[in-house]
Amino acid sequence: MIDQVTESLEAFLKQPGLPPPLKDAQIRFDRPTDPYSLEQTTVNLFLYEVRENVELRSNEPVVRRVLGDSIVEPPPYRLSCIYLVTAWPIGGQDLPKQEQRLLSQVLQLFAGAPHLPAAFLTAPLQTQEPDLPIVMIQPEGVRNPAEFWAAIGNRIKPSILLSVTVSLSTFDPVSFPTVITSELRWRSLPGNSAIDSPFFRIAGTVVDVADAPVPNASVRVVERGRSTLTDEEGRFSISAIPSGNFTLSITAGAQTKTRPITVPAPAVDDYDVKLP
Repeated sequence: MIDQVTESLEAFLKQPGLPPPLKDAQIRFDRPTDPYSLEQTTVNLFLYEVRENVELRSNEPVVRRVLGDSIVEPPPYRLSCIYLVTAWPIGGQDLPKQEQRLLSQVLQLFAGAPHLPAAFLTAPLQTQEPDLPIVMIQPEGVRNPAEFWAAIGNRIKPSILLSVTVSLSTFDPVSFPTVITSELRWRSLPGNSAIDSPFFRIAGTVVDVADAPVPNASVRVVERGRSTLTDEEGRFSISAIPSGNFTLSITAGAQTKTRPITVPAPAVDDYDVKLP
């Protein structure tokens, strides 16, 4: 996955329409040794550090519903790839000013992109959620770059510290059948005898003709007088419904639809509703 971030950064820095000298610069990802011999003006992005992004850490799994199944995806590991970005002009006069101009163009390009644009992402990164954040970080956020330059024997150079965060899947998702009816039973203590008949909680989804979820729709079990509203994903649940045959009434704006239901639902049925 880290190599995919590097390839996407390379595509971003080679996009058409960039001003010179950046548009003519070679993009490399070397460890800049001493001496760093180049034949062409270069922007180098050295992968300086890799670590967990604790600010985006989550322990909550992601649950998606697909064709009657619930897909449970473990929370991804958020990985920050930190690059040390340097400019290496070749030829011409006043190399320090050329270096500063090239570095300024790189800085302006990254500063205008809070996320790595989708057009430059490799295929494995195009489904990343959230989008890959790009952050310019201060030197105190990582180990001292001066120590890095000393370690490789080079003199310190002007540089940018660039962080790109990617989601790394650690476990495979697990699929479960979606629960549409749950049963509640009451018993007396200490005799453990049944109290009244069992009750059920029913759940379903309201969608429109395009199969898009319908939020804030009113859902009512007519004979029981129990109602609720759908959430942002069109889901609803209603509890304390006895077994039997009932009428489910759904109202969204000026649209109202009714359908008969059986509680508990037969194996081939559900409580989902599609509005006309």
